[in-house]
Amino acid sequence: MHALNLNYGTRSLAFGYGFSKCGEFAFEAAFAVAIVSLTDADLLLIGIAYFFRYLPSVVFSPLGGWLADNAEKKKTLLAVEVAKGLLALAFFALFGLFTPVLPVLVGLAMVMTALECLYVPTFRAYFPDIVARDQLASVNSGVQVIEDAASIIGPLVFSVCVIVLSREATFLFFATCLVLSAISIATLGPGRQSARQAFDGRAIVRDAARSVSQLRGSNAPLFAVIGCTTLCAMFATSVIRFILPASVLEHFASEAAVGYVLSLLAAGTVLGGVLYTRFNPRTTARLVLRYWLLYGALFLAAAVALQFNSWLFLSVLFLVGLIGAFVDIAIVTNIQCLSSEHEVGRNFSLYYFTAVIGDAVSGLVASLVFVLAGPATFIWMTLMLFIAPVRWNLKGNADDTDNRI
Repeated sequence: MHALNLNYGTRSLAFGYGFSKCGEFAFEAAFAVAIVSLTDADLLLIGIAYFFRYLPSVVFSPLGGWLADNAEKKKTLLAVEVAKGLLALAFFALFGLFTPVLPVLVGLAMVMTALECLYVPTFRAYFPDIVARDQLASVNSGVQVIEDAASIIGPLVFSVCVIVLSREATFLFFATCLVLSAISIATLGPGRQSARQAFDGRAIVRDAARSVSQLRGSNAPLFAVIGCTTLCAMFATSVIRFILPASVLEHFASEAAVGYVLSLLAAGTVLGGVLYTRFNPRTTARLVLRYWLLYGALFLAAAVALQFNSWLFLSVLFLVGLIGAFVDIAIVTNIQCLSSEHEVGRNFSLYYFTAVIGDAVSGLVASLVFVLAGPATFIWMTLMLFIAPVRWNLKGNADDTDNRI
């Protein structure tokens, strides 16, 4: 059904990603619950913790883009997965052998963020090397389905670990998934390489910041996609990563419920990944902005529904997941198709750089909103997520005629 059936290299890359994501989503559920528990559900402390967690992206996202364009992609992916596996074992040791403290937990999570910043640009830049450009939307849809299936399995595994074993067993599951991912990556052939540029750490970070302003004039549709996503990420990340888990934990009074709710959200994204090409035969920059607006509206509806009816909340949350998949696929396809061959890795790192900066700032924003809104933080943050893409839709700097994929 999807272009993932095109060749062996594409399948190996996607399946390795699936293994990695299964472990990562289980890890994120365990990490969110651990943070909520260690801070006694204090959203101010949680927001500060998440701010520091994502801070390494300032340096490592530009470095990830340089590696994607200049280093051998297979070696980069293998090295990162091995390093993440060792880090997963460090998390297991922290919870299994010691009494975890917040600064150590956040410090390890910062290293995980740095490694992820190195992984994502290389992974996304691999596909244009092995797939025809007109098939990228279909491939991205297929990868999204695999990722979203993993986002169901991961939280469910976390719930099973909590009920049957212990929370720290989740980190062993993560390490096992990373081993399987490394095995899949090891079967890949080398990706295509363009002319290498000399490594200059300071210049890489400086150029990444400068590229944001340059992109506005040279590639307005891509700037709109990245700019809108950065703004929306300031609210979406904190909602998904810790405000939603904290609200579910408070409402249902069960750690396992967090895993179940996140799996339901992921089930919607699986359906969205399957249906994307059917509902979106043409991917445009404007499409990203419209789906961000719809995503925020549905999340706000879910936050309000939680106050009145649990079943309505769960139903709307499923739709949130479906539209979230449309957003993710449209973003990736736009970056791949609006970038020249030698800029794919750089633009993905730029996107990841700005988006993760938004993720980091989201922790501080959530903390401020919690100080002002208290228990209504879930509703206020989703309201701002709904409002954030409005200015981009009104500006009209991403016309459908700019990008026909």
